[in-house]
Amino acid sequence: MRRVVALGLLVVAGCTSTPAPRAPYVPDRRDYATFRAAFPDVLEPNYLPFMAHRIPQPDGRDDLLVLCRWELEDMPLAVYIEPPEIPPELEDEFSPRDPADFVRGVEHALRTWESHLEGLVRFRRVPTPQQARLRVALLGERAPVPHEDVKVLGATPLADSCRAIGWDPDAERLRVEFSVLGLQVFLADEFGLLSDQQVEWIVLHEIGHVLGMRGHSPIPADLMYEVARDRVTVVEGLSGEDVNSFVSLYRLPNGTVFGAAREREDEDLEVDPPTGPPMLALAPYVDARLGFSLRVPAGWLAIDTGHGMVSVDGLTWDYAASYQVTVSRYPTLEAYLERYAGYYLRRGRLLYRDSMVVNGRRAVQAIFARPVGTVEEVTLIESGDGRVLVVTAECPTAHRKVYAAWFDAALATLEVWD
Repeated sequence: MRRVVALGLLVVAGCTSTPAPRAPYVPDRRDYATFRAAFPDVLEPNYLPFMAHRIPQPDGRDDLLVLCRWELEDMPLAVYIEPPEIPPELEDEFSPRDPADFVRGVEHALRTWESHLEGLVRFRRVPTPQQARLRVALLGERAPVPHEDVKVLGATPLADSCRAIGWDPDAERLRVEFSVLGLQVFLADEFGLLSDQQVEWIVLHEIGHVLGMRGHSPIPADLMYEVARDRVTVVEGLSGEDVNSFVSLYRLPNGTVFGAAREREDEDLEVDPPTGPPMLALAPYVDARLGFSLRVPAGWLAIDTGHGMVSVDGLTWDYAASYQVTVSRYPTLEAYLERYAGYYLRRGRLLYRDSMVVNGRRAVQAIFARPVGTVEEVTLIESGDGRVLVVTAECPTAHRKVYAAWFDAALATLEVWD
């Protein structure tokens, strides 16, 4: 398994690029272990394997996976913000929007990146596109809808953004040139104009691609995850993994080779499930802001996701099992299910569903068999004060009986307060 369960996902905010001529490389923890041994100072946890650019080798050997970014000498990066023209059909005649609000959202997004990355990246706004290294286009148009329930709200062309110009034998790295000319953001969907906060989030995400993120984070709560949340929930800035990844990227030598994009016959690396009775961490994980606490399985990595937490048995992006709590602003279980029941049913075959009570609070639990060979256990808990806690546990189908006891033990410790 390679992905923490995603909840409440509808809106794509991604990047565009030319498809690789070969099968996509799937990051593997064995490759990461080799890279980590060579660069022990990178911050953990991170998703550096998903940031690598794929560079073909002229001799036909496996493509190289290279970390590529702007040079520190390029900072502050000159940015031109193209103000939007909002057509009348998108405006609310009783409450028209000021285009300058969207421009200020872009400026705030740039400052957010500067403040989170310890001064490693900086920006300066310029008055004309001719003076800029990067152009941010705010488009007063509805986002294109390539597929049902999918809207492309932002795009950053990354084809040829990283160009190899030679090999540095002394540093054992590629010499590279990196450049991204611009990004664009659509300011409306089928419901009308987006909020200033939503546009700022999309710009935040796209700036991550501008700074060198080729792919996407596999963690749903990260800013750099490929799917944005709906109008009810908006990610609040960079996560810890976002920060760790970009700080490490800009501290490592530009052109650092992560590894080779070789294809493995033994791609699925089996991990032995836990043995013996369930053991939980002695200290509970407490989220005072969102109002819950629980004890996770002993030895599992627990991470604050901004809208809850996730605990994994392994690396965050390559793990044996996961346990996740997400808090959503819905008044009742029925309101949440009306919105997301179809999403869950599309993810897999329903094996079980029943109502239950979790520490005195109304709940419902469903178990799904997913086509990727995993079982997903989803428990929805109504807080009684306008929140629904979504507890999602995932493990390989073959190890379901073993992990079920650990999941039940963790759920029994969940406490929710107003």
